Amino acid sequence: MMRFGQLLRRVDAAGPAVLAICLAMMVTTAPAAPPSRVLVVTSDDLPQYRQPVEAFVAAYAGDARVIDIGHSKEAGRDRIERAVAEGPVDAIFAVGAQAAWLSRKVLPEVPLAFAMVIDWQRYGLGDNASGISVELPVDALLTRFKLLLPNLRRLGMIYSDQASSNTIADAGAAAADLGIELVREAVSDAEDVPGAYRRIRSEIDALWMIPDPVVVTHDNFRYLANRSVHDDVAFLAFSENFVRAGALLSVSPDYATMGSQAAALIDRIVATKPGPLSVQAPIGSSLVINAETARALGIDVDLKMLSLADKVIDSDE
Repeated sequence: MMRFGQLLRRVDAAGPAVLAICLAMMVTTAPAAPPSRVLVVTSDDLPQYRQPVEAFVAAYAGDARVIDIGHSKEAGRDRIERAVAEGPVDAIFAVGAQAAWLSRKVLPEVPLAFAMVIDWQRYGLGDNASGISVELPVDALLTRFKLLLPNLRRLGMIYSDQASSNTIADAGAAAADLGIELVREAVSDAEDVPGAYRRIRSEIDALWMIPDPVVVTHDNFRYLANRSVHDDVAFLAFSENFVRAGALLSVSPDYATMGSQAAALIDRIVATKPGPLSVQAPIGSSLVINAETARALGIDVDLKMLSLADKVIDSDE
């Protein structure tokens, strides 16, 4: 049998043109690599989850299969396993804490990228997990607050042990750098929140609501939204939905940008099969202002504030 080197020497002797044709044939007949396959697992069909999922699917060049695990772990596990039976999975993009946790339990060896997971460290997602944090860097967040409210001197924060440990740890130093006194109140139960607010309301200019499942209940939000306006305290939230319901403003990650950011992260994971990856801060943010609440607090929503806002909610319009 003629060896490959002998073949090339004979082709070379026939002339450069023949050599070029043979090499082109070798390249074009090589089998193409199959597109990478990613499971996009979401915890629920919520608006804040749909945005990153839709952006991911639009940005990702490979095969993205979307799975909503619903409210049942058993049904969610079955949906993931059936998707795996259809073919190998190169990576998982999980949106929401339940989706990330269940994906890791069912497919512990598959690289995982997550989004919309508060305090992700507590879920034990493993060394081959990375993702996009749901929390903006605290120093950047407080800088936005100070820019919007130049007279902010004392900032209240009510939190439990279910709040993000990173936020709690970073808040004090970030506030001090901006000349803001951070007034903290820790609670152990949702029913403790009204009392915690009453203890600090005369000492603060604004109340910062952080993602905390103990503190942020429907009843607590309604109480804080109503009382803060009555007490001339600016209520600063972490989601547009709370601004629509009466908070003064929110600075939150841009959820669609999180999806495209995750697509770039998954591309890198699939291409390089790296070791442990750090969790990235979200690269985009969204500022929403409630003009009606601002007027009730005597805050002038001027052209500068309007130019900074991504959305202004005003029932008078």
